[in-house]
Amino acid sequence: MEVLKELASEECLRRSGLGVVRIAERLGREKSQVSRALRALEAEGLVERDPRTRTYQLGWGLYALAARGIETRLVRAATAHLHRLAADQRAEVQLCVLIGGQVLTLISVPPRADIRAEAPIETPAGPVLALDWSDGALRDLVPPGSSDDDSRLDHESLLASSAHARTHGYVHYPATEEEPARYAAPVRDFRGIVLAALQLTERAGEQPPLTGISAEQAVVHTARALSADLGFER
Repeated sequence: MEVLKELASEECLRRSGLGVVRIAERLGREKSQVSRALRALEAEGLVERDPRTRTYQLGWGLYALAARGIETRLVRAATAHLHRLAADQRAEVQLCVLIGGQVLTLISVPPRADIRAEAPIETPAGPVLALDWSDGALRDLVPPGSSDDDSRLDHESLLASSAHARTHGYVHYPATEEEPARYAAPVRDFRGIVLAALQLTERAGEQPPLTGISAEQAVVHTARALSADLGFER
């Protein structure tokens, strides 16, 4: 653990890595001890060695572990909120994240077996999850292989939805012949970064919500409550 802390230090970040000798000096340890520890950590993917400079940095394996920890905490914190929102609104509710340019569902209430990854343009959760992105970066979320006209329209749609979310706190996709009305709002972590999206899908033929609160108000309120649980302060 102390070796990992050294690789997370300001000096390591400033120098883009630390060598065995420098780590041993900072820790007051034998070089052989530090070298063995680094080899073991490298074998697990927790640190990476630059073959040119022979320095070490934190590896992607460590970031992956951290991401899984955040995801686990997110799911644990969100579950009660999702069940309450689904019951109050008589609707389907999902907790979504953006991974590899695709919108993935972590939890669905009620549970569904047919959930698939979706392109960000297909779902209101997409532009919500990309709220921290620049307007230019949103082009990366346009499905590849589209015609120039389709790509331009998709990009404009993402821009408009993101602008609406920044102003009003949510995105609304109205009902169509194929899809019911859907709403999404951002869930932020303690840094204020968008970590996930809460999406609500209305059910055709359902009775009005138990609380009398509109779907957009309910999804925004729930997303803010979950964000507060994760340490976000408005």
